[in-house]
Amino acid sequence: MLDAAVKIVKSTRFDDVDHDLGYEYRGYNHSVQNEGNMFLIRTYDNEPGRATVVSPTRAQANGPLGQLVAFLQTALGVSRIWLYKSDVGSYAEIDLETLEFLTL
Repeated sequence: MLDAAVKIVKSTRFDDVDHDLGYEYRGYNHSVQNEGNMFLIRTYDNEPGRATVVSPTRAQANGPLGQLVAFLQTALGVSRIWLYKSDVGSYAEIDLETLEFLTL
């Protein structure tokens, strides 16, 4: 069951392509509101089932992260979620139950 406090307020298609520089990113940016917090979630066409929380970059420290994760699993059908990991300066996958970063 979806939490009524969490909702997608906007979804926008993006196509970031530069063949000269060798990259092609296509997918959707989703603005998700949860208890007054706004999250920017990015999903990619070539990685179904994965979502990246682009902002805020300190999402793991944010209190309603558990609600957000449950919502993303249900609303977007994701099974993998990545957050910014500041101590390494890049995004890393989290465990969907413990919300802790997975160790490689």
